[in-house]
Amino acid sequence: MQHIFHDGRPVAQGEAFEPMKGYTVTFVRIEQDRIILRDSQGEYSRPIRHTRQETQGLDAPNLGERRTALEEIPDSCPTDGETLYLMTHQMCVPGGWKSLASRQLRAAGQLAGIYGPTGQMLEDRAVRRMAAQLFDSASEKVANHPYTILRHLVATVDLQEGTEGEPGAWDDPAVAIEICQLLRDSKTL
Repeated sequence: MQHIFHDGRPVAQGEAFEPMKGYTVTFVRIEQDRIILRDSQGEYSRPIRHTRQETQGLDAPNLGERRTALEEIPDSCPTDGETLYLMTHQMCVPGGWKSLASRQLRAAGQLAGIYGPTGQMLEDRAVRRMAAQLFDSASEKVANHPYTILRHLVATVDLQEGTEGEPGAWDDPAVAIEICQLLRDSKTL
């Protein structure tokens, strides 16, 4: 049995619903990318419109966001049941992801993919521990990265942190100048 959704509730095949007040239609079936409906005049079809959630996909990453990527490396001396991987700790920058630290490792097959910053959702405990170590080794680079500093400065202004008129407070012109310099130096603007 097929279902469609109308006003957030499921409508089963053969069930009637009101798309407009006083106008009742019956859901007949789905054929490829069209929905077949029946009203008092007869059957007709309409193209299927996907819900907003289905068409949006994943949220875009934020600048400074971190992740762990695990990619298979072609191995000239393969070991039975193991695969050679390159694990990379990455940070989101304009135009994509920048690698901050990486290492090669051998582990069970079928692990390639994108994971959380410390290897969240990795099933293999040893590989997850290596991802956490890679996260720790990249933390100093992240702390001194222009986007980390920029995020802190923007938060200072946005949250109006600090006492008015004090150096480094939200209303200090030097904070705005530093934001501009970081954007210019990182070629963001």
